Amino acid sequence: MIRLRTADFLRLNRAIALIYAELEPSTLFDKLSEAAALAIQAETACFDGFDPSGRIGHLGAYPEAMFSMLAFPLLAAHLPQHPLFPAIVEQRRPEPLRTSDVVPLSRFLNTALHDAFYRPLAITHQLVIGLPVEHYGWVTCAINRSRHDFTATDQTLLQLLVPHFQAAVRLSQTVRELQQQAAPGAQLATQELTPRETVILGHLMRGLPDKEISRVCNISPRTVQNHLQNIYAKLEVDNRTAALSRVLGVAG
Repeated sequence: MIRLRTADFLRLNRAIALIYAELEPSTLFDKLSEAAALAIQAETACFDGFDPSGRIGHLGAYPEAMFSMLAFPLLAAHLPQHPLFPAIVEQRRPEPLRTSDVVPLSRFLNTALHDAFYRPLAITHQLVIGLPVEHYGWVTCAINRSRHDFTATDQTLLQLLVPHFQAAVRLSQTVRELQQQAAPGAQLATQELTPRETVILGHLMRGLPDKEISRVCNISPRTVQNHLQNIYAKLEVDNRTAALSRVLGVAG
């Protein structure tokens, strides 16, 4: 069993807080990539989606400009050469795997895939995990380094992030639906909510109590209450039931 150090837990907590800090659908996977890189102490990270035939689609990255749209087709063309492709994409193994788990580093560095795509990005070591994600299907998170290989601790940290990745996508979808389905009289008010307040309102829509909102957002119960009071004021209501009724257009 891997024993995490205090520093590992602190980075993990910061990464989890970042995951839930802002759930804007258009930039969600960029934020998830940033959280993964933070937790694992890696230079770059990215999320990609795969259709049933194994074709790849880019979802997000950290840094956001990591991939050139002109270069990304090179990855798609050579991806089946990736040493982890059979295990992660075809067999859909759920555990985090390092490239070095399946081939020596020299063999990976000598592939056309590395020469065409990873070498210009100074990527020599990868840690990849595949996971089912609601609304997206099979998704991979790839963490990248240029010098040092990943450790068993890094694999454990990435595994611990997986349920938070999945929860963030579900909640982001709830936020999107909330924005789309808001009753006409509440649309302007919901547009005035800050990103954090929108997340809190999304948690209300899911029926989470204040204590659970505090936990998943990594903020204090008092801070949750402050956000709720701001939400109520903007929606011109005084409690959570009235807030949900106003957003959903239900007669109170």
